[in-house]
Amino acid sequence: MNWILATIFAAFFQNLRSSLQKNLNKNISLVASTYVRFAFCLPFAFILYFSYFQNFEMVRFTIQQDNFLFYIFLAAISQIFFTFLLLYSFQFSNFMVGTTLSKTEVVQIAILEVIILHDRFNFLTILGIVISTIGVFIFSTKDRNVIFKNLLSKSTLVGLACGFLLALSVVAFRAAALSLIDLKSNFEMALSTLFFGVSIQTFILTIYIFLFEKEQFKKIYQNKKQCIATGFCGFIATLSWFYVFTLMQAAIVRAVGQIELLFSYISSRYYFKEKIRLIEIIGIIVFAIGVILILIAK
Repeated sequence: MNWILATIFAAFFQNLRSSLQKNLNKNISLVASTYVRFAFCLPFAFILYFSYFQNFEMVRFTIQQDNFLFYIFLAAISQIFFTFLLLYSFQFSNFMVGTTLSKTEVVQIAILEVIILHDRFNFLTILGIVISTIGVFIFSTKDRNVIFKNLLSKSTLVGLACGFLLALSVVAFRAAALSLIDLKSNFEMALSTLFFGVSIQTFILTIYIFLFEKEQFKKIYQNKKQCIATGFCGFIATLSWFYVFTLMQAAIVRAVGQIELLFSYISSRYYFKEKIRLIEIIGIIVFAIGVILILIAK
């Protein structure tokens, strides 16, 4: 059951990274904050990758593996487009609809894993995924009336597209990691996927920031300590996620990984001093029921 512990570990550091990014957003743009997530993760990935393998021959060996480059580029670019589309959804007056519907990620991951990786899920697992997703909906939704009134709006399509792109990136990252089956361990598969994925994302977003938000580089430097902390937490979280993806289907991992809700609750309550509503507690309980069903099925 080490995949469960690794998933909880990943979710904890993802929540920590998100909390740091939330503070960063006060000083830099949302795109720059996303850039920090990748750019300041890369040095840690670089150091670990080359100190572990201790040669550049591994780079050539990795990129020669069947379908690795295809899936790693697909994953990296999908995750970037997901971020941009989510930022675009904030322009809508009812942007909450889009962000809430992006939470369909886990269900869409399951569908894509069946299509792309030919995975199979038993009935109890599917039920657990659906119930846990409903719990996330309940927790994330601030105004249910707004959601129902705008189900056919443009923000709905954007939200579903966000969920699709996020799901596609997760499944493609898993496919990339699994394509490295000739490596000696699951850890090596995860580390290689992390290094190449973050390298591609950093390169693309560096060009974007340079062309469209060049002034953000100075602001990033002014907040460098917080950026380094964000990058380190992102490095630990992503490496953990990728490691678990080599052990278990991503839909199950991400469903259980929504335990981040609990960590988010703790952060909101004690760190950001935000009030927690009863409906959010109900959402966490419903989510927990779904996760329990998934664990029973496994």
